Amino acid sequence: MRAVTNDVWEVMSTARTIRRFTDQPVDDATLRRCLEAATWAPSGANAQAWRFIVLRSPEQRAVVAKAAAHALAVIEPVYGMTRPSAQDTDRRARTNRAIYELHDRAGEFTSVLFTQKRYPTASELLLGGSIFPAMQNFLLAARAQGLGACMTSWASYGGEQLLRDAVGVPEDWMLAGHIVVGWPKGKHGPVRRRPLAEAVALDHWNQRADNLLAGAEFSAR
Repeated sequence: MRAVTNDVWEVMSTARTIRRFTDQPVDDATLRRCLEAATWAPSGANAQAWRFIVLRSPEQRAVVAKAAAHALAVIEPVYGMTRPSAQDTDRRARTNRAIYELHDRAGEFTSVLFTQKRYPTASELLLGGSIFPAMQNFLLAARAQGLGACMTSWASYGGEQLLRDAVGVPEDWMLAGHIVVGWPKGKHGPVRRRPLAEAVALDHWNQRADNLLAGAEFSAR
């Protein structure tokens, strides 16, 4: 049964990155709701200078698979990753196994490339504030409908030019991100995060906010 929910707190607290998907394709109506949710996000000056390219044809999926292979070759030495043996069942091995499966099957799934128009007066970090909320809305809408989703680095680690050329992205547009979507194997969330007290300060950098956060533990369940 798909874990569909309209509870926004449950959606946010269980929108775990999903890297393992079934063979069932994502239907147009479900994907369309995710894309529409992306357009509801804020953007600087409400410019909405974004474009979301759905990569679904066999030809474009093949390009995505090639970009994924490039990225894997980069991240393996960076993170000291190797394919775990079948006998290795600890948490890190399970995570790595899912990462390898996603890269191995990259050409099988629908994905979306998120792009943002460049402006000469704005830094890339500033422009990120006009596209990353759209990506987050997409992720949350996917979770709400029971979809799994994974943000990837495939457009960064050697794959940017491959994707630019395949899609025809103009030079004055940034490749801001790439998300794979599908019906998940396994379950969503809950997400694992550090305690809130480690992320929040009060008035000054090193001043704890213990009184503010007292009783702040929250569970969507």
